[in-house]
Amino acid sequence: MSIERIKLVLQTRLEELVNEGGQVEAALAVTTDGHMVASAQRKEYSLKRLAAMGSTLMSLGDTITKELQMGSCKNIISENEDGIVVFMHITKNLVMVSLTSSRGGLGLLLSSSRNCIGSIIQDIKNQNTV
Repeated sequence: MSIERIKLVLQTRLEELVNEGGQVEAALAVTTDGHMVASAQRKEYSLKRLAAMGSTLMSLGDTITKELQMGSCKNIISENEDGIVVFMHITKNLVMVSLTSSRGGLGLLLSSSRNCIGSIIQDIKNQNTV
């Protein structure tokens, strides 16, 4: 699958995640070296800086779990006074960052983000078999 088609899949799925009426206010896909590939948001955020920080944080999580021999890092959760930010691997080279301002929305944010990642992976597999 071409990089442009992967970007289109990511953009489409992130827009669906943010616009489905749930509590996800922004979502982005970034490379592990900090470059934003796709994004969607309902509220204005500084996503370029978040892209760089998200890839760094996931790298740190991967290093910690490797050092502790706890398998691979699945996600990192940042619970804050005014919301939650979740960092998750999409693939070995891609990270999803999603956020909500709902302090009680962790379960929904995790579930919605995992479902979105599952859809992205399935779309990429389907495109590769066509």
